[in-house]
Amino acid sequence: MFAMTTTEGWQPGIGDPTFKGWFTVFAYLATSVLCWKSARVALPRWKQTGNTGPVLFWILFSALLLLLGINKQLDLQTWFTSFGRDVAREQGWYEQRHPVQIIFIVLLTLGGLAVLGLFIRLTRGAIRECRVALLGGIFLISFVVMRAASFHHVDNLLVMRLAGVKMNWLFELGGIFCIAWGAIRYIRQPARNVTFSSAGKSAQRV
Repeated sequence: MFAMTTTEGWQPGIGDPTFKGWFTVFAYLATSVLCWKSARVALPRWKQTGNTGPVLFWILFSALLLLLGINKQLDLQTWFTSFGRDVAREQGWYEQRHPVQIIFIVLLTLGGLAVLGLFIRLTRGAIRECRVALLGGIFLISFVVMRAASFHHVDNLLVMRLAGVKMNWLFELGGIFCIAWGAIRYIRQPARNVTFSSAGKSAQRV
């Protein structure tokens, strides 16, 4: 199920067996669970307002984080890059691969923008409650696009350090934690509203 990268390319194994790697996987999966809980919290609101957007928003985020968490050790982007490199060499256009890379990145960026646009559309009418998670999604999608680019200058940017921390870790974990915090805020908000309403009813009875 897992994979690793060696001098011979992509091979079955664990992609990132370090503490940071497993911690990132745990962060992805834990945040996916939080997003799923947020979707369940959004269900009563949907029944009251008829707005399915927030429910779908959190479900899609939950699925996306689950897939990214699995891919953290599966490392499919490395397999895809190695496969494309091998095809280019076999067909004799490896030295002219840069236009193909640019087209791929443009398509990937457009796909990322389309996903982001979908998330924004789904939060219409509930953007205030979901804005923190949406910001985290922007960070995460940006990271995925930059990681998939695999250009030399992009790789140099990702390994740069800010206050001793690599930029790729800031982008990836920063996006995950933003989504997690947004989900926690969304989960807790209805509870506060219910408590306030119950207190108000009790006061009226008294």
